[in-house]
Amino acid sequence: MKTGFKNLDEVIEIKKGELIVIASRPAMGKTTFALNISNYISLKEKKGVLFFSLENSKKSIEEKLIISNSMVEKEKLEKNSLLDADRNRIEYGEKLLKNAPIYIESDAQFSINDICLKSRKIKEEKDIEVIIIDYLQLIQFDKKKLLSRDDEITEILRKLKVLAKELDVPVIITSQLSRNCENRDDKRPMIADFTDSKYGINTYSNKILFLYRDSYYNKENKSNITEIIVAKNNGGKISNVKIAWLPEYCKFGNVVVLDNEKGDKNAK
Repeated sequence: MKTGFKNLDEVIEIKKGELIVIASRPAMGKTTFALNISNYISLKEKKGVLFFSLENSKKSIEEKLIISNSMVEKEKLEKNSLLDADRNRIEYGEKLLKNAPIYIESDAQFSINDICLKSRKIKEEKDIEVIIIDYLQLIQFDKKKLLSRDDEITEILRKLKVLAKELDVPVIITSQLSRNCENRDDKRPMIADFTDSKYGINTYSNKILFLYRDSYYNKENKSNITEIIVAKNNGGKISNVKIAWLPEYCKFGNVVVLDNEKGDKNAK
């Protein structure tokens, strides 16, 4: 399977049985990025996607997908300042979502056992080919085990890896990073920046992708470019690719880079 981002798809492939981690500091667009991948797989590749949201409501997730597909500015929808053309595009986005094989489960109280049980049940009922979870640190664990949070996260990751193998689907999970990177001159994330269980992340993940946007830290940088840092890629190469951040449309876009370092960039 592909992600829908050309530059990234030249580096990685989403494979059955894999556990893929997408991580960043807050405000980099992890949820949006995960939803964009969900959107591409369900609409373009016509494959079933099961999306677990532990932070946002189902309605909010659906709204983001509709905005992304209709290309109507989020602010217009929030302020109810839609023109007739905007309403037509929103209706088109709603129709796409209605017909897309994407199944959204939203609950702030999901435990790892809940996620595994629901995944097995929905896999039996629907033709699910990828599971996406947003996000790792919000997944609850059986408190009776009295494990440290690091050990809990490791066990959660182990169970997700087992689930990926059992159901023969890729499992993609988003994750927060610690503030460590913000104390460095170069704030690009590294594996050492995981808040919980670097051991578990390293042991059970097949791929680790970091999102980084320099303009978030450097206000003189007016670029909308986000870097996708492929920090782990079993069987593939490590790389750094660029995509365009389009928050008003709840999406990222492909970019054409004319100069690998500093050239003009056009989103499309």
